[in-house]
Amino acid sequence: MTKQTYREANVGERIKIVNPQFTHGYGKDDEGSVTETRTSGVFAQINGRRRGVYHEEYVVLEPVTSVNVPDISEAFTQFIRDNADTIRAILGDVTKPEPAELTRAAVIEKARADVAELTRKMRSGNANWEGNYTFSQDISKPEFYVNRDKRVVTALVRGIYGNEILEKGIAKAAPDDVFHAEIGTAIALRRALGLTVPSEYTDAPKPTEKLANMLIRCVSGETRKLTDSTADFNVRNCSMLHSWNGRNGIVIDDTDVDYSVVMEGAAA
Repeated sequence: MTKQTYREANVGERIKIVNPQFTHGYGKDDEGSVTETRTSGVFAQINGRRRGVYHEEYVVLEPVTSVNVPDISEAFTQFIRDNADTIRAILGDVTKPEPAELTRAAVIEKARADVAELTRKMRSGNANWEGNYTFSQDISKPEFYVNRDKRVVTALVRGIYGNEILEKGIAKAAPDDVFHAEIGTAIALRRALGLTVPSEYTDAPKPTEKLANMLIRCVSGETRKLTDSTADFNVRNCSMLHSWNGRNGIVIDDTDVDYSVVMEGAAA
């Protein structure tokens, strides 16, 4: 039986993985562009990173002869002209739904789930296709330090073996922002892993009402925790009584608020 062989790729050519062997960061049917050749294989940009591939793992993708596709633009344009009134009537009945605005509770829940999923991926032996080298290639674990007085969350990424610190990410709340430890944790971890931080985290909506367990900064400069009763808060927790949001104190931290109770109440 004759063994089928394929030619070796040259720099600049595209290859496709058909027989993955000792792969790390790519798999069958992945494609990439060759950047360097060696005796035993090539280096190619696959999934956004430089990967070493043996010759027997790939085939070279050859350019195909272009196929003439009929130009339908003129016919389509004429169709629009002929049916303009009908199309306008149809489009007039179509209303574009406005995207639902994320509530603060939803952002916190998203951040919590995000950290859990990223932690799972960090501990997985499967390569991740995004982030820095530690996230995409290593097996690691996160470690978090929350300083609520300084409104800072620090994420350390340690190797599973040896406990070495591989990466570090920091999230610090702006002076006019409301600190929440779980949102800060998600931001810090994403920064440590070289991942994009969603704008929902950095621009999370601020609380719109007083809720139990919020930390309030009074006009006197004191920091007090809001109890279940607004009246009790006014009498006991702020030394000066004024109106809400600025004169009676502002929310600076809602980490301890149980938003699940708030969401259940709203649903009811």
